[in-house]
Amino acid sequence: MDKYKIAISEDNEKALIYIRHHLAQEFKKRRIQLSIDSFTDNSALLQSVRAGNQYDIFFLDIEMPGLNGIEVSRKLRETGNDNLLVFISNKTEFVFRSFEVRPFRFIRKSHFKEELPRLVDDLINELHKKTGQIICIKEKNNTNIYRFRLQDIIYIEVIRKNCIIVTNRQTVSIRQTLKSIEKELAPYGFLKPHRSYLVNYRYIFSISKTSVILDNKTEIPLSRKKINEIKEQFMFLIRNEI
Repeated sequence: MDKYKIAISEDNEKALIYIRHHLAQEFKKRRIQLSIDSFTDNSALLQSVRAGNQYDIFFLDIEMPGLNGIEVSRKLRETGNDNLLVFISNKTEFVFRSFEVRPFRFIRKSHFKEELPRLVDDLINELHKKTGQIICIKEKNNTNIYRFRLQDIIYIEVIRKNCIIVTNRQTVSIRQTLKSIEKELAPYGFLKPHRSYLVNYRYIFSISKTSVILDNKTEIPLSRKKINEIKEQFMFLIRNEI
């Protein structure tokens, strides 16, 4: 049986209990277990994520005291978190403002129960697509094998004889050549802007003349001779969303 961990942020206690109950029921109908963390303010949710707690889906009320739903989503994206965001609100004027943080869906609070079954089906399909792409990397001259979700890998940097794999969950140092890992990742949207780096195009915010800027503001050096090649590859991947 599949199991997912979700976070709900809602400052109204009654609404929070209602959302939590119906989410658990809908996923249970599909034989999926949920682990649910509830928050009544977004600062606490952000602290939980920074403390290392990982969530597959965030359900966020947009109108919140302190950090609102869009603001906390922006901070989550800046940390490299690319997991699914669902906004809950009756204020449809927030829909266009929410696009900047790439939400999966916007659901009306007043129609939550009616719209939830379709939403849950779509969430499950998306999660299956995400978790279906797995790569295993074997350490050189060793029996150690590491398993990664491709969508979790932000970038890889080679330092001496090790590859430093930076994900939105952890950073791992593996004794392996970048060339070997590059062969494995090439079909999945990883670009090589510099001889010492591989970058997941999904986390690229912008490309300048000298660097690739990621969503978390990390700057990856860009070789001058590869500027046009990287830009063309990036635009191709964006258009085709592999």
